Amino acid sequence: MSKNNNQENNEIMTIEEASFSDLLETNLDRFLEELSALNDTLPIQIVMLSIKHKELIKKLERISTTSEEIDEDGNEIVRYKVTEDEIDEFPKIHKHLNRADIAKKIIPRNFIVSIISQYDAFLGELVRIIYDINPNLIRSSEKELNPSDLFNFDSIEDLKLHIVDKEVDSLLREEHLEQLKVLEKRISKVTKNEFYLTKGLPVLKDFVELTQRRNLFVHTNGIVTRQYLDINNKWKFKDCKSSLNDELRAEPGYCENSYRVLFEMAVKLTHVLWRKFLPEDRTRADEHLNQIIYDLLVDSEYSLAVTISDFCTNTIKKFSSEQLRKFIVINKAIAYKLLDKKDECNNIIDNEDWSIGNEFKLAKLVLLDEFEKAKQLMIKIGADDELLNKGAYENWPLFKVFRKTKEFKSAYFELFNQEFSLEEIQNKEKVEHEKEVNLDLDDVE
Repeated sequence: MSKNNNQENNEIMTIEEASFSDLLETNLDRFLEELSALNDTLPIQIVMLSIKHKELIKKLERISTTSEEIDEDGNEIVRYKVTEDEIDEFPKIHKHLNRADIAKKIIPRNFIVSIISQYDAFLGELVRIIYDINPNLIRSSEKELNPSDLFNFDSIEDLKLHIVDKEVDSLLREEHLEQLKVLEKRISKVTKNEFYLTKGLPVLKDFVELTQRRNLFVHTNGIVTRQYLDINNKWKFKDCKSSLNDELRAEPGYCENSYRVLFEMAVKLTHVLWRKFLPEDRTRADEHLNQIIYDLLVDSEYSLAVTISDFCTNTIKKFSSEQLRKFIVINKAIAYKLLDKKDECNNIIDNEDWSIGNEFKLAKLVLLDEFEKAKQLMIKIGADDELLNKGAYENWPLFKVFRKTKEFKSAYFELFNQEFSLEEIQNKEKVEHEKEVNLDLDDVE
């Protein structure tokens, strides 16, 4: 179950009104939305390219005869022989087929570059917020300020912003792993306690490989360099069998994993620092983490939901309330259930006390597929419960399977005096416009 966040209230806060927790939450939410938007868009681009490629092949087949052969490498190929009457069309089709093949390689590469760019912007803002919370982190810098710079600013605040901008810019010029090491050293120095962002972080190896591959895409068109191989020798990247001058690509599985790597890194970085610098605001942080897991369940990102839940229960461990901890545990069990990992789900249920709170009693029954008992409990709880209300029954992923049963529909009707259905509201003008859009891929020039 989720908690309403500030965005759902549609309230616009000025910088002066926003608390540090607001800023941390907004920065992370913005990055996760940007990351998810890019991840959602990539498959659409690839599908459109595939459609274009098929249309070009159909056009080629209309003006040629075909024969299947085996090339010198043992691969099956189709040879197209264009008739003399259509000879002028062939160069055009060949040109566009070649461009489509190039785009299939470049677009996923650009996806990797784009998500790293968004991560850089996220990290830069995160560091600014942390510096604002504890200005001593800036003072711990070993860089010297030119005295003449003092006369270039109208106020101390302007000077402070200038110093922070320089510090952030300097940090972002470092390699991505070194950025985290620098933060570790500064925080340890200021707090006089060892502090780690990279220790006990299994995803770090994938993160290092991703950032190094991004560098290859930007600087060498994906061609493997000695530097990449040296770093690989140290980290032992998974499934990396590359040699010098090989060309690395961004296959669909790699792109999907990269999305998850950056999602996990951003969540963990934000929430470790949030709890370190704002320990008094743990309730807000816990609610936000639970909201992230809830949103992942809604988006069917069940494996990632398990990963973030594990971070909560295995790394953070301490929560502002037992209720919030239990919601996170329940959402973790839901993720396992929807991944069809029954044993893992049941193990979570067996290791928790669900006797306190109707929401947890009902969750246990639903997860165990005891739908008749769940129906009776729904009716007993009634329609006016603060947590198990109409919106929860319609939206909480806990009920995703249960909602399809006659038991749920019967209980829902008894509680709310209406048949269960879900609605989607869209702007009529926008819908009509989308209907009119006609992608004519036959006209390739």
